[in-house]
Amino acid sequence: MIIHAISARNVLKYASLELKDLPANGLIAITGPNESGKSTIGETVCFALFGRTFSLESDDLGKVIRWGQTHCSAELEFSVKDGVRYRISRFLDDKGNHSARLSRAEAGDDEEPLALGMEAVADRLYGLIGYEFDEFIESFYLAQREITTPHPHSHALKTMAGLVTLEYCIESFNSDLEQGAVLVKETGEEIAQLQEQIDEVGLDRTVLPGLELHRSELLQQVEQRNQALESLDQASIEYQEAYTQRQKAIGSRGRAGFLRLLSLLAALLAGDLWWLLVQQPELAISQQIAELIASNSPLHDTGMMAYAHYVGAGFALLFLLFWVRRSGLNRRIQSLQQAAEALSDKLHGLDDLPLLSRLTDEHEEGDPAIPAIEPGDRESLARRVRGFEADIAEARDGVAVEQAQLRSEIELAQLDIQRLDTDIAAEQERLDKADGLESIRESLQVKVEDNQRNMDLCELANGLLSGAIREVSYHFNLKLRQLVGKSLPLFTENRYEHLKIDDDLTVRAFSSEKTDFMDLDEISSGTQRQIMLAVRLALSQELVERAVGAEQFLFLDEPFAFFDQRRTRSAMTVLPTVSNDLTQIWIIGQEFPKDVHFDLHIECDREFQTIPATAE
Repeated sequence: MIIHAISARNVLKYASLELKDLPANGLIAITGPNESGKSTIGETVCFALFGRTFSLESDDLGKVIRWGQTHCSAELEFSVKDGVRYRISRFLDDKGNHSARLSRAEAGDDEEPLALGMEAVADRLYGLIGYEFDEFIESFYLAQREITTPHPHSHALKTMAGLVTLEYCIESFNSDLEQGAVLVKETGEEIAQLQEQIDEVGLDRTVLPGLELHRSELLQQVEQRNQALESLDQASIEYQEAYTQRQKAIGSRGRAGFLRLLSLLAALLAGDLWWLLVQQPELAISQQIAELIASNSPLHDTGMMAYAHYVGAGFALLFLLFWVRRSGLNRRIQSLQQAAEALSDKLHGLDDLPLLSRLTDEHEEGDPAIPAIEPGDRESLARRVRGFEADIAEARDGVAVEQAQLRSEIELAQLDIQRLDTDIAAEQERLDKADGLESIRESLQVKVEDNQRNMDLCELANGLLSGAIREVSYHFNLKLRQLVGKSLPLFTENRYEHLKIDDDLTVRAFSSEKTDFMDLDEISSGTQRQIMLAVRLALSQELVERAVGAEQFLFLDEPFAFFDQRRTRSAMTVLPTVSNDLTQIWIIGQEFPKDVHFDLHIECDREFQTIPATAE
């Protein structure tokens, strides 16, 4: 970054500060007695760029406003590596109103600014110049103070070394580790509490399957009894109907048998009469029968006897018909036997029904009573039914007793099923509660494991980053020594050529005379400042190379305050040659040797309230 113009109103000492057409290369000297406003120029640059100064804390920023005034403003024109000129403007009043604006220097009034507002300007400015206030005052801006060793843990120095991002990552990982440890502890406590709740539930996971199995068995037994009840009822109805039909069929069979016998006898009688009377009339027996018929039947006509064989045939036909009728009735009686056998089998089948799987053998209040059936009654009834020995009333009453027992057992089973449903619902609720607690516990355990893995990764990352920091620090120190090694001989007239810079930035110089490294307190104060100025310039070069990547201005506020004339002349001769990147060098001093050339000389006076620039 190169400064091309500075304009300010009511900043610190000056009512007006106008510096234009500043040289981009060479030395710019600012001279004058104490309290003449020399440092104000550097403070104005700081305020214009960053909205703050080195000498004032942020709470005292109102002191930037010139005494007796209500507001101040500062404007800076500069260019960066893209070659474009930019203008940054700031305004501050005594009420604390602070505004900032960043725009192109050639932009018209109608053109939108690049950034507006303090935060937006700070972000955009960092993108343009590559550093912030802390890095600036540790490298490019040497305020009016003694030149000392930079603090090894300063943010600016870490930025120059490229350690800020790495340390930020370490801090982030450490924060994650702390949060992870707290989370693991808290989650562990939650898991312990959940385990206590799970233990309080006292869940036995075998209970619910047992209850459901018992319920399933009862449902199956109820279904078996319902089927037995239905089939027994149907078999009983069929038996009663068959019993009535059998009784009728037996009566009809008896009558058919009797009529069959009569038809047979009649057919035989008619045949015999026809044979005796028609075929053998000369027989004595035939004559006797004829006389007997004639005497007892006035309608007898001997001519009619010729047709007696037809009468016999008719009776023979009746015999056959009654024979068929009786055979049909026998078959009907046999078929009705199936109903008796079916009912008998149903009664025997009741013995095969499994006993009810009761919840308890004890009779509970409200349970229906089961009718008592004497041993052998069922077998006796089944035997009598099979032989149709049991009449309708006996069969109906016996079946009713069996049905009553079945219904009672069904009712008992249904009561037990209701009780089981209640127990299953309660057990399921306990199971759901336990499962919910265990699910939460498992999710928390997964969370703990995930956090532990993250913590392990953070630990691993921290180890890698710490190694990276050591490596970067080593290379940074090496690079710093190389840069100092180029400028140190120039500042010390070749008396000191090498430095040893430890990791904590402790500096020791190699003395050619003593052929050994010496601590700074063994060296004169003037030489110490020459050495530290070389270190500061090396830091500046490192920051230019790492973050800026373009020509950069350097602002030195009385860097030679403790130098004698010879050291001052030597240092000012060397400064323009130290780096090709540090091209615009501002130097403040009360006075400089007359024979030193400046590209711009700005003279200050206690009486000046304005500053114009005069070229030498």
